[in-house]
Amino acid sequence: MRYGIKSITMDEVARHCNISKKTIYQFFPDKDSLVKEIMELHMQEDVCMIAALTQQNCSALEEVLKISEFMKKDIAEIHPSVLFDLKKYHSSAYEVFEKHRDTHFMDTVAKNLERGLVEGVYRKGIDVKVFARLRVIEIEAMFNHDIFKEVNIDLAMVQLHFIDHFVRGLVTPKGLKQWETISENLFKVIR
Repeated sequence: MRYGIKSITMDEVARHCNISKKTIYQFFPDKDSLVKEIMELHMQEDVCMIAALTQQNCSALEEVLKISEFMKKDIAEIHPSVLFDLKKYHSSAYEVFEKHRDTHFMDTVAKNLERGLVEGVYRKGIDVKVFARLRVIEIEAMFNHDIFKEVNIDLAMVQLHFIDHFVRGLVTPKGLKQWETISENLFKVIR
């Protein structure tokens, strides 16, 4: 997904896979169905990777950091136009993304917030659903052409800024101290 979706042709896909375009069409009737299948596989991979990260024995803030590191690698390989292309040209694949966002990702963020409340690293009284939605909005904002028009913007760096901003907005003094300790190396660039 380094070049966006719209610009990639089925001829390029066939050439990249070292198969004929006819072979691709035996399995996928059109580009839209291929894009949808790729999106479903990518979302399944995300679910597995995030599940593995959340099952590790670590604090809520360490979990946020681990998920951020995973997302940073993922985002570095995604062209900024991918969500736009999905929404405009491949609605069935975009629906897969929306379902993943509204179920799995929102649930992951909400569980982390609840855990952080129990650990005393997140402020009491936060609305878990609101904060989970805010985190999702931050992630989607990275791919919004109207917000980040600069051609050479590093989306992985934007993700780091967003997560640091997000965490600092919800932590207690205890949580802030822990966050600054565990995120020191990852965030040296932005401090």
